[in-house]
Amino acid sequence: MVHIINRLQLSSDGLVVKGTKQEAHLQQGAMDGACAVYSMMMCLIILRSIHRNDVVSLDDEKIKGNTSKGRLIRTFLHYNGFVRCGYTLEALRDDLLHSYQKKVTANLFSIEDGTNILMEGIINSLNNNIPVELGFQRKGKMGHAVVAIGYEKNITGVLLYILDPGYPIIYGQYWNNVIHVDLNSNRKFNAFNFMEKESICIDEALVIENK
Repeated sequence: MVHIINRLQLSSDGLVVKGTKQEAHLQQGAMDGACAVYSMMMCLIILRSIHRNDVVSLDDEKIKGNTSKGRLIRTFLHYNGFVRCGYTLEALRDDLLHSYQKKVTANLFSIEDGTNILMEGIINSLNNNIPVELGFQRKGKMGHAVVAIGYEKNITGVLLYILDPGYPIIYGQYWNNVIHVDLNSNRKFNAFNFMEKESICIDEALVIENK
């Protein structure tokens, strides 16, 4: 059975945040930022913690640095937008809490805690209708960050339904990528990224919640 978080819905505007007309998916190019920043902003938009227009239609003259929203935008879109050496979710969490701690909490799950604990954190959050930002490694390539918005269990593991900032989303669809995690495998790269047709290793998960 497929579970999709209840904060999303399909409408004539496409995939939107429930109760609004805000598109949930951000594709790289819609704003300045690394994939980890795009994915974090998608989570905040889905949580209705920030409005989509706040991050895609920036008006520098209206950004007030003494507000939570102003600090968030300056931190991630002015100072740390293009992080060419990579942006770990641990560093992302720390920067998020530094700038936006009055609005949200953020918990990090890591593969260092064990695959089972990492996956339990992801599934439990999705069951509570919270989007989850995932960081994963790719063999011989830079890592990537995406947002899990649902899942489905099968015989070998879990299918995670993904909003991927690296690709467009087809009108009428809830997700634009799928990652299959093989829970029976002891290999490091035990997941398969369907969009890129390659094995990956999910090593971090960031769960953001409104206060």
